[in-house]
Amino acid sequence: MSQDVMARLEHARKLGYCARGMRRWFEGREHSWEEFISSGVPVEWLRAQDDAMAHAVADEAELEAGG
Repeated sequence: MSQDVMARLEHARKLGYCARGMRRWFEGREHSWEEFISSGVPVEWLRAQDDAMAHAVADEAELEAGG
């Protein structure tokens, strides 16, 4: 189901994540904070990160997408 599903700021907000921490998390990564808030990032990419919070955002995006 994760193919083409994009995770966006709204998914992270539903989990209670703060913007300041998320902005720092994106620093130096392949996808940018600006991309995340404007168009989203692929859930596959989030899952490839060694980060449980990133995985939770991917889960939230997939849940919303119906998967």
